[in-house]
Amino acid sequence: MTRTPETVQKPKDDERAILRRAAEGDEQAVRQLYRAHAGKLHRHAARILGPSDPDVEDVVQQAFIAALDGAQRFDGRSSVQTWLFGIVTRRALDAARSRWRRQRFSRLAEFVGFGGGPTAPADHRYQAGSEAERLLGVLPPLLRAVFVLHDVEGYTFAEISGLTEVSISTLHSRLLAARKRLDEALAGDSDA
Repeated sequence: MTRTPETVQKPKDDERAILRRAAEGDEQAVRQLYRAHAGKLHRHAARILGPSDPDVEDVVQQAFIAALDGAQRFDGRSSVQTWLFGIVTRRALDAARSRWRRQRFSRLAEFVGFGGGPTAPADHRYQAGSEAERLLGVLPPLLRAVFVLHDVEGYTFAEISGLTEVSISTLHSRLLAARKRLDEALAGDSDA
């Protein structure tokens, strides 16, 4: 069979038509879109978040809702599946960052050597958090900012550079200096 431009374009056009009908509220099109892509998107989200992560299903559902809400912005430069993969990727990374940031005080306490993590009793976590905040107080603001943004909040050096208008190499140096001062403060605490 010889492929004509019409036969090559037809599957892509069908995908776009299904997406458009689904966005308009056609329940059959929504089900068809979901059945065609949900399995692959679920596997993709699980690869990003981890196979046993409880947020995988939520990420896939949020991605489909976002796709239906934003279907009019789909410009057809890629396939619908590629577009959906992009949405799932962003949602999965957002979920991972959000969880990571919610646990920041536990991580900070663990990083500086205090606390038993999120499973420790509440009063112990509070004490460890207070101790971690005290240790951060030994850092001058420029060092504290890069330490908190990078090691606690999880921002990349490029993101921090954009936020602070400081070069990435300077941020690296400041982070190393902050970690060194925290290590010295911890060593001083253990000597006392």
